Amino acid sequence: MKKLTDSRRFRIFLGFCAAAFVVANARAADTWQPDRSVSIVVPSAPGGGLDLAARMVQAVVEKDKLSNQTLTVLNKPGGGGTVGIAYMNAHGNDGQYVTVQALPLITNSITGASRIGLNDVTPLAQLLTEQVVFSVNGDSPIKSGTDLINQLRKDPSSVSIAVSSSPGGQSHDAAALVFKTAGINPKNLKVVFFDSGGEAVTALMGNHVTVAVTPAGVVLGPSKSGKVRMIAIPSNIREPGDFRAVPTWKEQGVDVTFSTWRVVVGPKNMTPAQIAWWDQLFAKVTASPEWAAAAKRNLWTPEYKNSAETRKFLDEEKVRLTQLLGELGIAKQ
Repeated sequence: MKKLTDSRRFRIFLGFCAAAFVVANARAADTWQPDRSVSIVVPSAPGGGLDLAARMVQAVVEKDKLSNQTLTVLNKPGGGGTVGIAYMNAHGNDGQYVTVQALPLITNSITGASRIGLNDVTPLAQLLTEQVVFSVNGDSPIKSGTDLINQLRKDPSSVSIAVSSSPGGQSHDAAALVFKTAGINPKNLKVVFFDSGGEAVTALMGNHVTVAVTPAGVVLGPSKSGKVRMIAIPSNIREPGDFRAVPTWKEQGVDVTFSTWRVVVGPKNMTPAQIAWWDQLFAKVTASPEWAAAAKRNLWTPEYKNSAETRKFLDEEKVRLTQLLGELGIAKQ
């Protein structure tokens, strides 16, 4: 029998370590189970894009019995998502509270809107990405994105823009990027901030604002009833299905692509076992037929990432968004 060399012993040792890690990770979810109701905190009012995503997670968990405890949805709007994070973190590193978040998770700290952000949470999952839609009231004299640009060039103060985010959030970023590309200074925009896409669309239907910039899902219903008119999407190509008649900004002379994402994060300093439990839960939710149907219905792009992938993605987004907001002139100096 050949004598093992030190290098071979070391490789065998590494092999055992890797195998042990895989087994430990696979079993980690079994070492922690919630002992009471788990909650997804939504940092916006009911009816917005974040709320729709959270309630769909809740519906799938209940239908497929994916949790030994009930899952509730709690709406804690305000502060561009920071109220929801603060509420979650008030429970310490309790793995039974998580929150669904969007771009303000990163952009709040970039714009100086808040000190609460990515460093205060544990990334758990990316659920989806979603297109942003520019809409006007169904009776508006503005019939297209080109009409809107012309009106802004003529008199920026005559156009009020409802966005479903805090300063530097997804809808605000999309609007600023589109209008800057069209040659309009984002600092001259008359922007009205709302806590959810649902609230922004309600203001639009009431003629309280000229245009609304919101996630796609919240405007689809009102558009079908004729209460609002979708005039542009910042996408490379036209979206299929119910959005196929909506032209892109690129078709209307403004070459901009922008979409938003929905992630779930937990409190800071969660344990590996807690993270593993949520990992297996979201993997099952996003693989379900009900989730696929909801994605199609709400014009979501299902792009699930687990906790490790989401952490890497959010770190990369922080770099991208810091550069973008700096170029738009809305990053803190």
